[in-house]
Amino acid sequence: MKAELHAHCSIDPLDYRICSYTADELIRKAAELGYEILAITCHDIDIWTKKLSAYARSLGITLIRGMEVTTEGSLHTLVYNFATGPENLDTLKKIRARSREDTMVIAPHPFFPGRTCLRSLLDQNLDVFDAIECSGFHVRGLNFNRRSIDLAARACKPLVGSGDVHQLWQLGRTYTWIYAEPDTLSIVNAVKQGFVRLETSPISWSRAAGWWATSIWRYVFPASPVPSSRPVFVPPSSETPLDQVEDGRRLGTAQQSVKP
Repeated sequence: MKAELHAHCSIDPLDYRICSYTADELIRKAAELGYEILAITCHDIDIWTKKLSAYARSLGITLIRGMEVTTEGSLHTLVYNFATGPENLDTLKKIRARSREDTMVIAPHPFFPGRTCLRSLLDQNLDVFDAIECSGFHVRGLNFNRRSIDLAARACKPLVGSGDVHQLWQLGRTYTWIYAEPDTLSIVNAVKQGFVRLETSPISWSRAAGWWATSIWRYVFPASPVPSSRPVFVPPSSETPLDQVEDGRRLGTAQQSVKP
């Protein structure tokens, strides 16, 4: 099954400025491109709901619960099917303690430049991670995935491909084939056992330049402020029952929204 395990959408509390599409739109686009597995891994928020999962299922996609949590103060880690709030997964020690047979942990873009990348902490905590990511953000002649590929081979860890999708054109360039049945436990077990095959191709330099230019522009000049009367996304707490989170979001007033 064709899988994207690292994608964001417009209700991401951190990256909402650079993701112009909703979770529903992401699912529809993924279905158009033949994906059968998708994880929407917003930063420090699990947007999975039964309703969103059912919608994905109606389009032939198994939607995996996931988050890109902030660990050790600033480092990003992909976690799947933990069914708990990010405050309970904000250190590698906590993730290790909460890991189960039906959960999964992936190291995203670990050796890319940037303060959010795990780097040496990955090597020091390999037992925490079930797989290592080969990120789709690479161009001909410049590929920060090389150390990830070498480490995965040396440590006998599965290597999975993900787009780290923030714009829909990123879908279909780097992804993973997972040899599993269309349910979460089967998918998690398949990745852990290495029943995966990586597909990746570099993006063009012009695409990369456009991505950065668009990202910088949207952060410097964000969209018009949300009117105070318009419902906006409010991250649910870990105590909020998932069936009370409508379409992966709660509605509140602008004063309650996540600040840029």
